[in-house]
Amino acid sequence: MKRLPNYIIVKQAYRYLSDKEKAALTNLLSKFDIKHKHFFNCLMKHFDIEVFRTNPLIWQDIWLYNYIKYDIEKGLGRSGLIAKYEKEVFIDDDAEFYEKRETLNSLKLKV
Repeated sequence: MKRLPNYIIVKQAYRYLSDKEKAALTNLLSKFDIKHKHFFNCLMKHFDIEVFRTNPLIWQDIWLYNYIKYDIEKGLGRSGLIAKYEKEVFIDDDAEFYEKRETLNSLKLKV
């Protein structure tokens, strides 16, 4: 993986928030190192991950939800889900993400 799982999760979480919510969350998260579990715990306390499942921007956001709910909560650490998300659909640039969002949604699930 090229990026930290926390980075991928927070970057995608920000896309669900208003500018005011982003600023408030950024202020809270800035108190912690992105590599530390307190960063992740703060993010989970102030961001409802259910939107990844119930109202995803792209259908692959369910992979982030599953990674958080099943891999992290069960202590499995980095899994194939977060690596697959990064490799197949993660786009760092917001403008590029929204431009390619329709294409990402049309990708078929590889079984």
